[in-house]
Amino acid sequence: MVWLDGKPTLVKTLAWPVDDPDLKRRGWNRKGWSVMDDQILFWRAFPLSENPRTVIYMANTTSARDTQADTITLERVAEVGYAAHSLVIVPAVGFVTAEWRSNFGVVFRAHSRTGEFLRERHCPAQAGYGGLSVLGPTVSLCVTSTDPILPNCKDVPFRYLHYRRLDYVAGHTPDFPNNLRAETIVTWNADSGDLRMVKIPHPSLEDITHDAQFQYISPNKIVLAGSLAFTPCGAVLCAFSADAEDEEPLMFYQGEHTDPDGISNYLGQTGTSTLGPIVVHNHDSGRRITIFKSELLLGDIPSFATSRDPPGMREVWNYPNDTRTLNFEVPFLSVAATRVLVYRQDERAERPIIFVLDFDQTLLATLLSKQPSERAEWNAQLVDSCAQVKVVTRRFNIAVDGEIWDAEYTWPQRAPPEWEAHLDTILKEDEDEDEYMDDSDSDDEVLPSGLEYDEAPEEHREPVPFGYVQTTLRLQGVIDARSLAITPHAILELPEPTKNGRVFYFD
Repeated sequence: MVWLDGKPTLVKTLAWPVDDPDLKRRGWNRKGWSVMDDQILFWRAFPLSENPRTVIYMANTTSARDTQADTITLERVAEVGYAAHSLVIVPAVGFVTAEWRSNFGVVFRAHSRTGEFLRERHCPAQAGYGGLSVLGPTVSLCVTSTDPILPNCKDVPFRYLHYRRLDYVAGHTPDFPNNLRAETIVTWNADSGDLRMVKIPHPSLEDITHDAQFQYISPNKIVLAGSLAFTPCGAVLCAFSADAEDEEPLMFYQGEHTDPDGISNYLGQTGTSTLGPIVVHNHDSGRRITIFKSELLLGDIPSFATSRDPPGMREVWNYPNDTRTLNFEVPFLSVAATRVLVYRQDERAERPIIFVLDFDQTLLATLLSKQPSERAEWNAQLVDSCAQVKVVTRRFNIAVDGEIWDAEYTWPQRAPPEWEAHLDTILKEDEDEDEYMDDSDSDDEVLPSGLEYDEAPEEHREPVPFGYVQTTLRLQGVIDARSLAITPHAILELPEPTKNGRVFYFD
């Protein structure tokens, strides 16, 4: 229950190694972060050097937690003799890299944590996109295979996909072919060396454009974030089988978007090596996200195609017991099991307001079972410690303009007058809370505190709706939430080139 307090139990500095020449080296390079459970990895590749190479730095937040030192250093642990295009931690192995070679394809390599070469595998491809996705000992990448392009897919506009190519260099890359389609997900087992190619279902490619953002949600099921390529536009989350190509994909549609160019084809990235019960679809350019139960995407919860324009899709707002559309932004790594790290930007204070949404339904039931006297006591404790918690089961949808649509009494039902009055009170309280924000440098001064139960009406509380517990985090001094990452035990503020980061522990 420590996370509910919103205040870290311990804070340590996350620092770069001192006087490392490759961190100070100027000139063009590739770089990136990988966070997995308690491990943090930063890599920097130098493709233009006389001897191309990649340098790897790592730290372990768990082993460093109980030491006397106030600083955790990203130690230089390895250097490999090629310039990687993507690199991720694979806990069972060490780390895995992907290197793109023109007219050859992708080369996957597995290394131990100290850089020892273990094995590699070549995958022929015309192009590779995005970053590596991890599940157990496997890594996956979206590619354009060497197969002929399907005739029905040639006219689908992939306006931004080329920016996701592994070999894209802003301002320097020559024009890429505009008829390539990212139609395959290649998965390599870094332990066994096995390689398999999974085709994105043809119906999806005919209607949907995407930016190579996908995740495995089970060993044989993949979700892909995309949007309709043609009018009426709208965001789509496609779930399809990695084993059965003839199995019909499940396509969940969000048609409520004011600007087709504002649709973002992203997923909330996870920093844990185990599968979680939720998937976060970041579909509205930082304005809205939708949280799905994995069971809905897996097909364990029945769903039906009801949309007419376009036909054959599942409309997200028809599943208020299995999805939540909320007006938040998500940072670099936003998902850890049942927890989702989100934020809103407070323009007046020029700072982010940061929250954790916990979709642990067991925790939710425990908090709902508290009696009025227990709730009052807990509220007093939260106020005294300047903490804020919301327990939410009321079902609603957030429209593009921020308007809240009630999902407890949907058309043609008519809400009871007392429920409409209750909603007016809630909206007024939210407006008052926004007015309370000021430009203080102290989280305790700028953020409201206390306990709020935002519950469904009495007649809709059994079974318990798909709800969440919202905790306001007190991360003193964080001014850019985009660089945050959540792990099972902590929030990471990743360091910048000239500035150290921090580890905020919550266990």
